Amino acid sequence: MNEYLSKIKDASIPIIEKHKKELVSVSLRKEFGTNIISITIDDPVTFSSDIDEIASINQEILDIVNDDIPDGYYLEVTTPGVERELKENEYEKSIGKYICVKTYQKLETAYNLKEIYGTLISVDQDNLSVETLIKQRKKIVTIPKDAIAKIRLAIKF
Repeated sequence: MNEYLSKIKDASIPIIEKHKKELVSVSLRKEFGTNIISITIDDPVTFSSDIDEIASINQEILDIVNDDIPDGYYLEVTTPGVERELKENEYEKSIGKYICVKTYQKLETAYNLKEIYGTLISVDQDNLSVETLIKQRKKIVTIPKDAIAKIRLAIKF
């Protein structure tokens, strides 16, 4: 099956790039007895995609790779989701975005919190700065990168 995934990946990249998206992953999974080849894409600038655009990309890829997909397999194009985890190389692109940072332990620099929700305001070689609310007041907390267990985009309510 790796041969099929490789062909599909290679055929998909030009289509994805034409739409100014980036390929995140190509994977195979089984769901309710159906074999699904999943292509995950993302917008490297906005981290969002329109459902109609995803459907269009799906159809363009399917038009090219349909003969390479074995019988009994289904192709889907998807995104990582609105609260997706960020990779370190995406931190700078995420400045101004609302995020959730989970740390390995409570941080004095973050008012002894282990989970911080706020707007990412700066990134340097060693730290992130996040504007958050602490006791109903805006505060800027500094979080060392090596203390981060997980960082993801978040939805602000």
